[in-house]
Amino acid sequence: MFRALCLIFLIVVSQNLFSQSQSIKKDTTEKESMYKVNPWVSGGIALVGLYTNSTGLVRLRESPLIPEERLNRLNEDDLIRLDRVALRQDPSKESTDKAQNISDLLLYSGALSPILLFLDRPMRREWLDVSLMYLESQAVTSNFYSWGPLGPTFAERLRPAAYYTELPLEEREAGNNRNSLYSGHVASTATGWFFTAKVIDDFHPELGAKKWLFYGLATVPTVVVAINRVRALRHFPTDTIVGGIVGAAVGILIPTIHKRSKGRLSVGAMYNDQAKGLALGWKW
Repeated sequence: MFRALCLIFLIVVSQNLFSQSQSIKKDTTEKESMYKVNPWVSGGIALVGLYTNSTGLVRLRESPLIPEERLNRLNEDDLIRLDRVALRQDPSKESTDKAQNISDLLLYSGALSPILLFLDRPMRREWLDVSLMYLESQAVTSNFYSWGPLGPTFAERLRPAAYYTELPLEEREAGNNRNSLYSGHVASTATGWFFTAKVIDDFHPELGAKKWLFYGLATVPTVVVAINRVRALRHFPTDTIVGGIVGAAVGILIPTIHKRSKGRLSVGAMYNDQAKGLALGWKW
């Protein structure tokens, strides 16, 4: 998803905004930028993040099959009451496919939501900074899922589908069913919408308490995606809660850091045989 996002977002932004850059150049220089963004650093994070996330997802999808004996030992009583809701769903293909399609649609709409920011003239003046920050945000979110301590690399948890004896064995034992914690769909959706809300908040302090309306609106698609990921038998409710918290935190944190950094922010990316990932540093 992150790879498609990078390509789509860069193409749309460049086609619609590059032609405006010369006409608004004078306005940009007359007013101090809202954010401190190094295009080489943020762009580098997005590109490295694209590669590390792709390799991480391939590795997760190639996880070994779940042994049948382990499936036979699964007991819903081992789950907390909230997560047992995921085992009360309709496991039919029609129902799960419908939920999957809804979550996919909202995932992509959320991923492209920051494009709406450029309808506002003050934000158009800083389209490059905002675009790079957003790609950086999604790079952090996607890699935190594929390589982070809360993701399936370190926290293996079987998806709800593995518990349903009504489903064919080959569907239950699929290696990808090891990746329930946490929901990447919810995290990416939350990152897009909360990033949008945060940038609106930064550019329009005159909104006052009304700014919370935008954060409330950002919650709606995030929750709808979460509900449908549970209905699709892909995640337990707690998986979606963790994904929502991670995504919203990144969507808000990255603009906040760039807004307040003033040269104190240090961001890096690395890839070698021993370690892969992204790092944020702050100079006090």
